[in-house]
Amino acid sequence: MRSLTTAELTIVSGGGLFGNFGSALGQAIGQTVDLSYTAINGHAPAISAINAAAALGNGIGLITDSVFNPTNIPSAVSQMGAGIAGIIVAAKANKATA
Repeated sequence: MRSLTTAELTIVSGGGLFGNFGSALGQAIGQTVDLSYTAINGHAPAISAINAAAALGNGIGLITDSVFNPTNIPSAVSQMGAGIAGIIVAAKANKATA
């Protein structure tokens, strides 16, 4: 039995170590943003920042993973774009009204 290559491991696992770490870190940041919003405004945000921040973190991590697997780059750019767009949507939906 042979050992799997880095590319094969990435395909099997669905992502790389840095992508997974970035996603977890982004999710933690999104939770902090939501908790802060709730503490300041007295209610939960209309749209959570968790998924968008996790997507952005995953994309950033995939860029680092692309050193071992350059095929991650298109997915990384897509994930970062989706994360940024989601953060903008959440910010617009949760903006303070005077």
